[in-house]
Amino acid sequence: MEAVEEPTLEPAIGWLADTILANLRAGGKLDSWILQAGLSNDVEELKSEVEAVEMVVSAVQGRAAGNKPLTRSLTAVKELLYDADDVVDELDGYRLQQELQLGTLLQTQQVERSRENANDAQSSSNCRLRSERWKHFDIIEHDQNGGPSRARCKRCQKELMCRTKNGTSVLSKHLETEGCANSKCGASRPSSTPEGTTIPTPLATGSRKRMRTGQVSTAANPNGWSKDAFSERIQVITSQLQRKREATTRLLEILPSDSVGAGSSHHQGTISDPSRRTSSLVQGKVYGRAAEKRSIKMLIRNHKSTAGVTVLPIVGIGGVGKTALAQLMFNDPALESQFDHKIWIWVPNNFDEMRLTREMLDCVSHETHDGICSFPKLQDVLKGHIKSKRILLILDDVWEGMDDGRWNKLLAPFNSDGATGNMIIVTTRKSSIAKKRGTTRPIYLHGLKNDDFWLLFKACAFGDENYEEQASLSDIGQKIAQNLKGNPLAAQTAGSLLRDQLTVDHWSNILKNEQWKSLQHTGGIMSALKLSYDDLPYPVQQCFSYCSIFPYNYQFTAEKLVRLWISQGFVKHDHSSSSLEEIGQYYLTDLVNLGFFEQVKSQTYYVMCGLMHDFARLVSRTECGALEGLQHNEIFPTVRHLSIVTDYVYRRDGQTGNIPRSEKFEFFLQNIVASVRRLRTLVLIGKYDSFFFQAFHDVFEKSHNLRLLQMSATSTDFKSFLCSLVNATRLRYLKLEDDNAEQQPLPHVLSKFFHLQELDGAFFMSLHTVNLDNCGEGRILSSLEMLRFLKRLKLRNMRSVTKISVPSLEELVLDGMPDLQTCSCTSVGDMKSSLRVLEIQRCPLLEVFDLFQRGGNYEIEHKSWLPNLRKLIMHNCPHLQVQTPLPPSAIFSKLSINKVSPIMTMEGSSMEKLEISGYSEMMTIDDKILAFHNLKDIKYLEIVNCESLASISFKGLSQLMSLKSLKIVNCRELFSLDDMLEQTHDDMITANDDVLPALESLDIKGCGMTGKWLSLMLRHSPTLKELYLYDCPQLKQLKIEEEGNVQPNLLPAFEASSSDYVDGVVHIPLNLKKIKIGGCPHLIFDGIREGFAGFTSSSQVENRRCVLPQSLEQLDWSDYSRKTLRPCFVGNLTCLKKINVTNGRSLEYLQLDSCAALEQLEIRGCDQLVTLEGLQSLAILRSLTLYENSRLESLQLHSCTSLERLEIWFCSSLVTLEGLPSLVKLKHLLILKSPALGLRSLVNIKHLELRCRPPAVLPLTTPESSELIEGISSHSLSPFNCELFPALERLVIHDLSPLNTSFCKGLTCLRSLKLVFLDATRLTDEQERALLLLGSLQKLSFWACEDLVDLPAGLGGLPSLKKLDISWCKHISGLPNAGLPPWMEKLVIYKCSDELSEQCRSLATSKLEVKIDGDYVK
Repeated sequence: MEAVEEPTLEPAIGWLADTILANLRAGGKLDSWILQAGLSNDVEELKSEVEAVEMVVSAVQGRAAGNKPLTRSLTAVKELLYDADDVVDELDGYRLQQELQLGTLLQTQQVERSRENANDAQSSSNCRLRSERWKHFDIIEHDQNGGPSRARCKRCQKELMCRTKNGTSVLSKHLETEGCANSKCGASRPSSTPEGTTIPTPLATGSRKRMRTGQVSTAANPNGWSKDAFSERIQVITSQLQRKREATTRLLEILPSDSVGAGSSHHQGTISDPSRRTSSLVQGKVYGRAAEKRSIKMLIRNHKSTAGVTVLPIVGIGGVGKTALAQLMFNDPALESQFDHKIWIWVPNNFDEMRLTREMLDCVSHETHDGICSFPKLQDVLKGHIKSKRILLILDDVWEGMDDGRWNKLLAPFNSDGATGNMIIVTTRKSSIAKKRGTTRPIYLHGLKNDDFWLLFKACAFGDENYEEQASLSDIGQKIAQNLKGNPLAAQTAGSLLRDQLTVDHWSNILKNEQWKSLQHTGGIMSALKLSYDDLPYPVQQCFSYCSIFPYNYQFTAEKLVRLWISQGFVKHDHSSSSLEEIGQYYLTDLVNLGFFEQVKSQTYYVMCGLMHDFARLVSRTECGALEGLQHNEIFPTVRHLSIVTDYVYRRDGQTGNIPRSEKFEFFLQNIVASVRRLRTLVLIGKYDSFFFQAFHDVFEKSHNLRLLQMSATSTDFKSFLCSLVNATRLRYLKLEDDNAEQQPLPHVLSKFFHLQELDGAFFMSLHTVNLDNCGEGRILSSLEMLRFLKRLKLRNMRSVTKISVPSLEELVLDGMPDLQTCSCTSVGDMKSSLRVLEIQRCPLLEVFDLFQRGGNYEIEHKSWLPNLRKLIMHNCPHLQVQTPLPPSAIFSKLSINKVSPIMTMEGSSMEKLEISGYSEMMTIDDKILAFHNLKDIKYLEIVNCESLASISFKGLSQLMSLKSLKIVNCRELFSLDDMLEQTHDDMITANDDVLPALESLDIKGCGMTGKWLSLMLRHSPTLKELYLYDCPQLKQLKIEEEGNVQPNLLPAFEASSSDYVDGVVHIPLNLKKIKIGGCPHLIFDGIREGFAGFTSSSQVENRRCVLPQSLEQLDWSDYSRKTLRPCFVGNLTCLKKINVTNGRSLEYLQLDSCAALEQLEIRGCDQLVTLEGLQSLAILRSLTLYENSRLESLQLHSCTSLERLEIWFCSSLVTLEGLPSLVKLKHLLILKSPALGLRSLVNIKHLELRCRPPAVLPLTTPESSELIEGISSHSLSPFNCELFPALERLVIHDLSPLNTSFCKGLTCLRSLKLVFLDATRLTDEQERALLLLGSLQKLSFWACEDLVDLPAGLGGLPSLKKLDISWCKHISGLPNAGLPPWMEKLVIYKCSDELSEQCRSLATSKLEVKIDGDYVK
């Protein structure tokens, strides 16, 4: 393959320049340190040169495309900028090392001084550091007071006790010993430093600090530091940058200004390139899209009468066949009769409504409209041409996500004047456009299946899909086809190369070199994918191409991807307040949107899909490389990110268990990378042997600039490699993947990883004590307080750890630590502000975590304890003491607390729902337990199964400003006493007037709450709309709240209600819209109310007149216990639309005379109901359902003229339905097991089902439909005349007796007929003649007709039949001899005889779809 031109050279240089200048910004920490180090002049010259380079490169404007000298010059500039960035990063590492080491020394001094004061020792008059001797030692252990107790010599690695106040003298004597002085491992003794290299050293006088430059601190001059060496490196880079900049300037002066290439605008140029215009109405054969075609045709049929426009998106990556599928539908002859006009528009990137509308007009009109320059006028003309017509519009290759206004304007002519059935098919690579613009589920196209793709490949390579190729060519072709991942354009690209010479040598060469991947093929697959790549911003391009170092189909979590990118500096802060993690997630969303990544395994993981992985390796190969087995691509000398995959070479012997050596792979490893110093990423994946690891160790230990290290290695090898790294200070991301999980301590060298951002410690399992401040012998994680950039720490399965101390982190995970007892923070204050994710699971002995401890002067404040925490999970920590209220922040996306005593179980998120459950000892929920102030955005709150809960803070509830729904379930003691507790009294004094200001729904179930407390809650929930009461035994009566009787404050309201309180009475507000009651056998509505003339006597009360709020729209009442129910309303004004009465076992009379607004009535399980009165008032009733009302005898339906749906189930005594001729709008009638009912007239019914129970041996659903199929009792149809069902559209019968000439002649609108459970072997001659009278019949189904042997002979004579469905009919052996109607579109056979299935299989054509046992016949 050819050397790849870097299309991203200019943005890459810009990114590097920005990175360097940002790190060297004036006044920054590094800038100040460089000034003190004496390098400011050199660095300033470097900064100036970088700025000059940035200016020159901005003038290139794409002219490097096709210009090799300019490309080489810019490539050299980019490499020099990488070197400059490495130098700056290295300087920053030394700055951090000095800062941290001096900080450690000061901390040590302060600790010792505190100990001396505690011991009443006389303080030294000189408060400077005791001695420079301390800097030659690492403090590896502290005593219980925090003072140093053990130190390790940096020279000879010997450990010394230094816990007394004479520790300094102990260390000084050791340094003077001969063994230490002659040690080759230690640092050199203090020496003088050349002038100009003085670096500030902090000195302490009392409690004040000052900087002193007169003396050089060797702590600021660690191993490897040399001012002269750095000065020389910076000067060399600056000089080389200057020469390359000048050379680039001269080249630009030579080039004419009009030589700006198509790529002059990186982000827009390629997208506007004519090469992306793929639209064409000339089409060849389309392979493998039959299922998608069927789906689209079905959608077109189903939306024939849909008002306005149906928008169907077709989504997929470049070359997958979106346009081809759209062309297939556009040219389909079967759709000619479906549409009056078909319009094909290719949509350019610069979305222009005028141009697109003009092109649409050209497709429907033969006139010219060039003179019209007004967009509204142009649309009016278009609307005139398409008015009252059905249009198919193809918008091909849509890229721009235009705003809603522009989109709606474009489609306005297709939505106007009652337009119906218009269909728009949009092809796009962007799933975001599909989601935003589609009105129906998008069709996502993926690679073709193997068989279809092989036919396409043969057609492209040989010119004929039926070509009989040589066996040798077929084998090579199969290998090539496998590499093309089912992409049609890739097949065309490879096929055009293969077709030149049909020889084994030519094909083998193409396979070896993978020539189809070249970007030189303008219309090839890689050029097509590059269009999507060019649409990405450069930082997102970096993130995508970087992932090419991982193997094909490597699965990433979103979290891992983002952290990889952050470690390399690809993700930078923008002008928003978003964190780097959030910005990285936006990048990932962009990549998924354009198909570069796919989500797999229930959307949990991301993979590079199809050819995207090949494309990523193509565009990144100058910076990213992968060594995968013995067959590998060239590794460029400029590579900075490298992966090594050993699984292709090293495999464990099944018998011996050993891994055989591969000297050849070792040789490749030792010679593959030109300069390991350039590497920023090193990833090792797979198994290996000891010889390989030694080679790996020798080659990569000099990787000075590594920022990411991920290894599949043993813990021992991992530790060995870390300790051998020449310079580990640059590492940001450190990951070990070890299947064996060897129990090894983390190497002490980690204390030098100053930039480390992520550490995964899942493999360190033999720890006993972990102290992240200073760790000595027996301590595993040593000196992690030095890792000031560490953001995430995950400790799992560390079974012997008893104590840990963690630095300030963004994420902390402690999981599977059975002996852990104490967790502490080096700085609780910093941890509070930085922590975003906290997971503590399976730590059964954990008792103390200072993050959740109250201080000595702790008072509950209405502010977040952990203000930035987004995720908190605490499971199975029964002894953990949590002294702060939860949740600790107001922005948590996930909260999960379980088995953390004495904390309640909690699940939820801050913006949606919170569930509290299951703590038996909790008596009250107040602000000491629940941080109400952090729940201001919560919308749904559930309190469940809190058996001992007696009260909830009203003051706390009043802070839930956004709460819409409150559900309390199985809290038997909650507000079960009328007496007020003392704390409740105090709480009500300070609560707001409106306890629940936004509450819309209150659901109380299984609670002992009294009427007084419930009334109080209802009175102070001003927006309440829905009230649900289930199993509340203390509630006796619902009474409408008197107007003007609402107390403004809680306490006066409670005291007022106490004075006139009636046991069990609940005062409900006037504005309720929905009331649902169940399991409250003693609860009734108030039946006495002033304003109801003539209804105030006790006899009227006995008739159970229920006074309801005027605003009520729905009443659901189950377990009603009285004989009479008669809803009425204040002022006789009603909004009640729905009544549902269930299981009213005592109900005999239901009176509905006051329910004039009722639209839906359901009465179920009222087996004593005798009379349903007041139906004459229900003029707008639309739906009536009666179920298991065994004593009901008649219905008077004369006045129910709006009734559309009538269902009668198991009403055994029902004899008459009076007034059926008045039901002119009735469309659905269902009568089940009501044998006494006699039908007199059923007109205008579109769906008729008269049912009995079906046989139990067959399933109740067909493979084609989710429609319920039951046996049909049709005996009552036989006496009906032909005029009985003039509007019937669908009929289901299991008795053939109604199928006669007089009956069928009247079914002029019938579209669907289902014959189920027939016991006949064939239709009689009269029945077949009657069947042929159904001229409107479009669908005929035979279902579970096990005795049926022959289908009707005259099926071919049904003039409108489009679909025939035969299911579970095992004795039908064939189709009629006369065949099927030639206009049929679909034939479905399911669970029938093999003979019938095979006969139908042969009938499949492009016009007739055949589906057998769930699969379409191709």
